[in-house]
Parts: sequence; C-alpha cells; structure tokens
Amino acid sequence: MLRGTTAMRLKRWSCLAAMLVALPFRSASFAVSRRWLLLAPVGASAPAFAQDGMDQWQDLGSRGLKFIDLRPGKGAEAMEESTVRIQWSGRLYSKQGWTYGRCNEPECELRFKVGDGTTIAGLDEGIRGMREGGYRRFLIPPQIAYQEGQELQPLPERDDMKRRLYSTVFNKIRIANGEGATLGTIVLDVVLKRVASA
Repeated sequence: MLRGTTAMRLKRWSCLAAMLVALPFRSASFAVSRRWLLLAPVGASAPAFAQDGMDQWQDLGSRGLKFIDLRPGKGAEAMEESTVRIQWSGRLYSKQGWTYGRCNEPECELRFKVGDGTTIAGLDEGIRGMREGGYRRFLIPPQIAYQEGQELQPLPERDDMKRRLYSTVFNKIRIANGEGATLGTIVLDVVLKRVASA
C-alpha cells in the first residue's frame, strides 16, 4: 500500500512540475492552476494550460482561430496595411506546452505590416481589430500556423530552437500516427505595442 501511495505522489508532483514549466507569464490563471494542482484529488486529470477559461475563447474567422482578450487595448486599431510592433510568447499546444520562443523584454519587438505575408496566417488574421496596448491570447490551428518550407514570424532567434520547433511541428511519424491536428497547434500571447497607419 505504501508503494502505491508513494508512486501516486510522485506522479502528482511530476504533473505539477510539467504544468508550472508550461506557463510563461505570471497571471491570475497561474495562481488558480497551481492551487488546483496542489489541492486536486490524486488521480484527477489536470486541466491543460490552454483550457484555462475555455468558456472565454472566441472564434475569429472561419479557419479555426480562437482568441481571448486578456487586456483590451485603448489606442489605434490594427488593420490591413498597418505597420505594427508586438511582443510575443509562443508555445505548443501539445508537448506539455513547450515554450519555443518569446520576445517580451522591453527592447524586443517584432515589427511587420499587416497583410504582407511575413507572419503566420493566424497572427495576421488575429491582430486585425486589436487595439494598441491590448494583450490577446490566440489558439492557432496547424492550417494557419507554421508551414513547412516557409520561415514565417514569429520565430525563435536561435537556430537550434527553430530546428527543434520545425522538427516537432512537422514530425512525419507523429503526423502519420494521427497527431497532426494537435502537433502544429500553437498558443500565442501577443501584446500590441504600436500601430502606425499605412
């Protein structure tokens, strides 16, 4: 009996460690998730980080893009041909929420023109209608996320992290095993810093 109890405790703590590593930003949902994991009955399934507040996800367009406004912006609105500057943090929906890249330091910004085709389609679609100062979380399905053979932003700065991202998202064996729908799905947190009209 003691061995079983110890094994269950170890399983619970490894689940806790995996969930805490998956969360890149400290937020109110962080405290709720951590408290749930510590107080949850042994054997209960932990909620996935991307499902926190699942009832708050809103559909955007017809290609499966979902978003939550974590902080609405009050400034200029991003639209077609606006030049925008964002800070971002990206993680995979699968792989226990592995964070593959981030640009959330004050001196780090990704700049692009909305509609120019340099970013993943999910970001390009999702940024439209967002206002300067806003903070939005996107759930981006594979068909509008990273595409094989294209270097679409946002990407990690380091080459080894890019290779790891691509080898995970485009893993042919796992795709053949039917994991493609979740393998390429990403969760992208975006803060819209600046909007300049065309």
